[in-house]
Amino acid sequence: MQKKLVFVFALVSCLMFSLTAFASEITDVRWGVDKTNVLRFVVDCDKPTGYKITFDGNTMLITMDADLNSKVGRAHKIKSDIANEMRLDTSEGKTVLKVPLQKAIGSKDYKGFTLKKDPVTKRPDRIVIDVMANKRQASEPAKTTPAGGKTTTDKTPTPAVSKTAYRTSGGLKDKRITLDAGHGGSDPGAVGAKGTKEKDITLKITQKVEELLKKKGAKVTMTRVKDVDVYGVNATDAQELQARVDVAENSAADLFISLHINASVNKNVGGFSSYYYPKTSHDARVATAIQKRMTNNFGLDDLGIRQANFYVNKRSSMPSTLIEMAFITNAKEEKLLNSNWFQSKLAKAIADGIEDYFK
Repeated sequence: MQKKLVFVFALVSCLMFSLTAFASEITDVRWGVDKTNVLRFVVDCDKPTGYKITFDGNTMLITMDADLNSKVGRAHKIKSDIANEMRLDTSEGKTVLKVPLQKAIGSKDYKGFTLKKDPVTKRPDRIVIDVMANKRQASEPAKTTPAGGKTTTDKTPTPAVSKTAYRTSGGLKDKRITLDAGHGGSDPGAVGAKGTKEKDITLKITQKVEELLKKKGAKVTMTRVKDVDVYGVNATDAQELQARVDVAENSAADLFISLHINASVNKNVGGFSSYYYPKTSHDARVATAIQKRMTNNFGLDDLGIRQANFYVNKRSSMPSTLIEMAFITNAKEEKLLNSNWFQSKLAKAIADGIEDYFK
């Protein structure tokens, strides 16, 4: 009898461990208000997660089948005319997002949906809740206001443009170059074990590249110069990526470079890689020039240049490349990425590679 009890206890413990090991986890919670006054909540999860919406009086309760990562804050202030704060409570594998509303709302005043993990933009599985109780009618089409670019009124992604006016040689002086710091705003990108966010490191390195290129006589535009979404917090992935391409198109760029940091479930994987889409005869050439400079400077693995169907490479009319500057999921490389020395040296390698391309 005693052996049977021990066996049953071990079996139950094993099942409980398995359920815990495979439970979803919430890694971030954000909010934003769009131009039509819709209040949006975005909950990042490490895997697809179920949820339900209920109400306790005027308090909206979003109950999710997930644990809460210890790094996610429990209380947040909100600047909206329908809510001033939100709170997170977690217990026994479930997390409840509580939002006290200024008034009672009906079923037509809110909606919820999920978004799948996007391997291209590196956005995780997400739960999205929109509160539309105080929505205003937009007086004009949704505007795209890229950082450093012109305002457009495109509501849908524009097609790739056929253009041959870009320059590919003659040195850096007066060349128009658009630099895209990957992710930003509501999209943190990949996150390292120490909490390092891709969006923060890409911006720091991109700003260093900008400074170096300007010193060499290039004219540089940036898709973003701070921690923001280029299109806006409620944009679709296509709208956000197109807004970045629009910066290059509106500035008549000769070259478009998108800077990212890689990630892998295998924490031992590391190194540099560069991606291109062969829309011109120069895309592979610029990817090769930058990749060579990066891999010749640090002793990290050379993962090569690769052809890929990335949106920003395919939709930009000028030559372009998307570079992956090491792996944020590799402990050694995450430490390097947080080093000002590494950021500065990597920025110089990228700027030198761009200069090599224009020779």
